[in-house]
Amino acid sequence: MHEEYLVGMFAIFAIFIALPWIVLSALSRKREATVQAAGDPALNTALTGIADKLEKRLDAIESLLDQEVPGWRPRSGENPQRSERS
Repeated sequence: MHEEYLVGMFAIFAIFIALPWIVLSALSRKREATVQAAGDPALNTALTGIADKLEKRLDAIESLLDQEVPGWRPRSGENPQRSERS
């Protein structure tokens, strides 16, 4: 008799508390991931601009190193075929 009571209580707990909690938690995580993925368009544009500037600076540094120290790429461990960026 006592076991039947516990099984019933567990079933009620599982149906009315645990199951909705799991579903709502999953929906919340999905919504949060969507918001983070979309992000702020202005921030994405700014970060893209910064990345482009850094890439130009790196290209300039590599160009200077190619002129000043012609064999620096093999010594640095970089693949010589990958010397030019597109």
